[in-house]
Amino acid sequence: MEISFSYPNLLYISFIIIPFIFYRYKTFLVQALKYAPAQHTKIKRSFNRVYFVILLEVLLLLGSIILASDPYQTTERSLIQDVGLDIALVLDVSASMQADDFEPNRLEYMKQVSKKFIEQSSGHRIGIYIFAQEPFTQTPLTFDYKTLIELVDSINYNSIDHSLGGGTAIGDALLASADGLLKSRLPNRDQVIILITDGENSHGTNPELAARYLASQNIYLFIIGMAGEEPIPVFVNGTPFITPSGKQLVTSLDDSSLKKIALAGGGTYFRAKTELGLREILTKISNLSKTPLELDRLIIKISYSHKFAWILFILFLAWVVFLGVFVRSPMR
Repeated sequence: MEISFSYPNLLYISFIIIPFIFYRYKTFLVQALKYAPAQHTKIKRSFNRVYFVILLEVLLLLGSIILASDPYQTTERSLIQDVGLDIALVLDVSASMQADDFEPNRLEYMKQVSKKFIEQSSGHRIGIYIFAQEPFTQTPLTFDYKTLIELVDSINYNSIDHSLGGGTAIGDALLASADGLLKSRLPNRDQVIILITDGENSHGTNPELAARYLASQNIYLFIIGMAGEEPIPVFVNGTPFITPSGKQLVTSLDDSSLKKIALAGGGTYFRAKTELGLREILTKISNLSKTPLELDRLIIKISYSHKFAWILFILFLAWVVFLGVFVRSPMR
């Protein structure tokens, strides 16, 4: 532990300690009288007591010099300020996400990788949006990753009424998440939308127009198409999902429409055909989203003056008691 002093030149005064010791020793020797009772003979003093009193006085003098020099220690800490991003995770919860070409199904696997993405997103503010025929805000932008993970975990098939809100409104979902980002926009902080869907748009705003709006607002767009190679029938809790037309829903992915949306927004499209593929894509996006760290150094000054002051106070009390009771003995 390295100790520094605010006024180190004051330490040179400590050279007076040697002549002080000599002076105090001589003073004790020539004292002829105790305080009480009065005597006319030279006093025989205990040299051990004399030495102890002088030692206390030397410590008081030395401590006073050190206290006046203001002793302190410095520690240095690194402050890492991750500039980070504002990220809107826009998750498709339509009925087709119950397809089991991902284990155990698309929705559950999307939740797993989304939670992993959140855990690895230090420094980012993240908002969660879900959509089917209509978009819903799970949470606006926040740094509370624990809450984000709990909210993602709470998403399930029954989060919406599929008999009334079934469908896929990609354009509306993009606009709703963009509105949430813009309301919380901070200067010099990039904003990103990550859309995960398994279907083509069936309701609401034209998604290509919505994507162009994102580009005009300098919001980066990543789209992940989530579906296996072949069309697959959809079951919910083991029961076939029947569409309003009376047929079982069979889901497949139209890459071309999603590519057009990404192109319109100046964004990037990824196709996740397998569980591993989706995880790799989100990891890749996380790496692309890394921003430089702003590194500052904080120097903390820890003063020891108050500790020396207490030590001096205790030494002074000891000096008063010992000198008054054991050396001068006024109560004898």
